[in-house]
Amino acid sequence: MARKLQRIIEAALIEGIGPITARDLLAMPEDRWGLLRDRITDRRHGKDGLVARCMACEGEVYIRTARLGGTSRPLFAHYSGSDPDCPWHHGRNAMPDDVRAAQYQGRQESTFHRLMCEQIAELVALDERHIRHTIAEYLPPTENAHGRYPDIYVEWEGYGAFAIEFQLSGTFQTEISARCKHYEYEGIPLLWILFGVDTSADVQQSFRDVIRRHRGNAFVLDPSAVAASKEQKTLVLTCYLRNDEGFDAPKLVRFDELTIPRSKLPFHEDRIVTPLLAEIEGRRRPWFEALADWDHFGPLCDLERPQSLLVAAAFSIVATANGKERNYASGHPNIRAMLNTYLHSGTLAPYTNLLSKLIANTSMADLLATKVGDHLRRHSAYHQEDEQSSAEWRLLRHLLPEALDPVIRDELTYLNVLPGWAIPKDVSSRQLFRQRAESQLI
Repeated sequence: MARKLQRIIEAALIEGIGPITARDLLAMPEDRWGLLRDRITDRRHGKDGLVARCMACEGEVYIRTARLGGTSRPLFAHYSGSDPDCPWHHGRNAMPDDVRAAQYQGRQESTFHRLMCEQIAELVALDERHIRHTIAEYLPPTENAHGRYPDIYVEWEGYGAFAIEFQLSGTFQTEISARCKHYEYEGIPLLWILFGVDTSADVQQSFRDVIRRHRGNAFVLDPSAVAASKEQKTLVLTCYLRNDEGFDAPKLVRFDELTIPRSKLPFHEDRIVTPLLAEIEGRRRPWFEALADWDHFGPLCDLERPQSLLVAAAFSIVATANGKERNYASGHPNIRAMLNTYLHSGTLAPYTNLLSKLIANTSMADLLATKVGDHLRRHSAYHQEDEQSSAEWRLLRHLLPEALDPVIRDELTYLNVLPGWAIPKDVSSRQLFRQRAESQLI
């Protein structure tokens, strides 16, 4: 029987976010699709995350990578056991146990891996705060159903426990996910130590997955780190910080000086959140400057009057949600009066769906229970600009992604850095995270 041609999955529906096409995925920066990849894999293990389904057969899919021109490219793939009759079926996946056996010639651990774990254990024991450590021993669970065998488990007086995984070779994304989520739920910081980073070449995907979870930090145990650890009598690692071109020059960092976020994956400097928030702020800055001098009547940044008023109204909502009440769109004393006037006149009628979504995803969500909400609902039957194709939606999704871009909103929520103005007042950060984890829209 002739083998079916393998096809790519052309689109997937991600619960809580919406449809993402293969083209959309390829257009995303690596951190964006990489975090989606992490979240989808996390959910597969029954932890908080995202569910993605093939839009042809509704079977669950994940994001795998393929090398093209020396660069990792993302694409959706069915899990093993998927429907072979799906028009986008792509054949059988490799099984993790088979690949691991091939790596270690049938053994579960290489001799070199064991020696490196012993080297790390020797260094952590130098610290006077060291209480005890284990190497590849079973660690019973406290919050999970099952325990794990961390490469190195350490307890320090006054600092608590730490788990360390030494990554020598390629590791499946599913294994990375399982370990990261396990220790997060156990409340134990997890530090991945890599066997070198070749900054002159493209870093292998499994290393990239680990580096991303550490907020763009690659931790390496090399001769310099070993010497510094012995000199300072504590664990010191060489840290490579990722940048747009590759990595900064390495620097030595102590384990006890790392920042430990909610995910329990430490970092020296955040190379994901900080650049993203700076980029978003850079998008908005010229618009805020233009609005500060706008006379409410002329074109705003060459937009027509309805679009100018829409942007001014949206920025007024965000400014007020951020505790800095401003009305950029009119001379009314507050944004309620401004919105009521422009909605009643019909000027903003084509944008009631857009404004409703924006307000619902800010600390001004209770505005929907007032007369403003009545006006928005009254005009919702009016012809609405399409969320996927209209220029107005695209512009405001670009300028206010924390509220209007579902992918970026989910990313910032997952990283626990969604700004306060983008969180409804009655939803705490923890509640919002849990709602996202259950794939529920706010």
